[in-house]
Amino acid sequence: MKILHIISSLETGGAQRLLSDILPLMAKGNEVTLLVNKDIDNDFSKKVREAGVKIVSMQCPNPYHLKNIFLLMKMMKGYDIVHVHLFPSLYWAALASLFTRVNLVYTEHSTSNRRRGKWYFRPIESFAYNRYKRVISISEQARDALVAWVGAPSTDHRFVVVNNGVNLVNFSGNPTKNSSSKTLIMVSRFVASKDQMTVLRAMRLLPDDIHLILVGDGENFAACKAFAESQGLSDRVLFAGNQSDVSAWIAKADVGIQSSKWEGFGLTAVELMAAGKPVVATDVEGLRQVVEGAGLLFPVGDEECLAAMVTRLLDDESYYKQIAGKCSERAKLYDIHVTVDRYLEIYNEIIGG
Repeated sequence: MKILHIISSLETGGAQRLLSDILPLMAKGNEVTLLVNKDIDNDFSKKVREAGVKIVSMQCPNPYHLKNIFLLMKMMKGYDIVHVHLFPSLYWAALASLFTRVNLVYTEHSTSNRRRGKWYFRPIESFAYNRYKRVISISEQARDALVAWVGAPSTDHRFVVVNNGVNLVNFSGNPTKNSSSKTLIMVSRFVASKDQMTVLRAMRLLPDDIHLILVGDGENFAACKAFAESQGLSDRVLFAGNQSDVSAWIAKADVGIQSSKWEGFGLTAVELMAAGKPVVATDVEGLRQVVEGAGLLFPVGDEECLAAMVTRLLDDESYYKQIAGKCSERAKLYDIHVTVDRYLEIYNEIIGG
């Protein structure tokens, strides 16, 4: 099977990290190519190339340029399946498919986005999603929100769910706390859907011997760093920036934090749990599905509740081991091999149909 995946770049992010895990597995027995607007030299791209997956650059660094439509019209030809990820590739591939016969698949990576707050995007998005043979949501919540947004019937077979997965071997860990360390970690982009600011406010309520690592970059990075400096937290908060080797950073921490305003699926939460870390996450759709009954959930923006949960975990070793053990077991439900097998089943359904 000849499969083309399309994403703007392999910069640090949940969708990019997922692709770096699934493409090497998908390439076993299939010819897989990754098409990007701009090729970035990082651990993600290195991992993909080493697995025999060719990365092709469109030579159009601006993912929002209309030129992308015409480039895709040429570059999508000859593939059995073209699998698209993220906006604005969602639009460009849909428009290019008007002039090129192709089996389009799209993965919806979130339960919400800024476009859904503007009514005039609804007809545009209804058209775009209608060009895809299958729209794969990464959780039931993401699917339900999308179907409601585009006005599709709940019985539409094109809208399916495939839970994200993690290569558990890369994050395997034991549910034990480092002897003297008291370190929290949050791995997320600094964008509207994430809420590092609440974690920083919680740090003001925690003892001075508790430290925080924030991995990631994005539009809100500078504002969060400035807030940390203004609150005298600079010595306790490490802004690590983009890091491809996420597992190595997670290994440095004792407690994993996932603070979000909305999520499609808590991929990073699964990685933290697979590493044997107790996870404290916001009680929002997507994260709730992954964490509830294993890790701990706190209301969005409630730094006092977050601080209290962290304090108990770090002060009570027995409780720490209990929550960490539950998280380790929960992670086993999200094996990346199951995700890849389901993707390939969907591809074969489309080709066979």
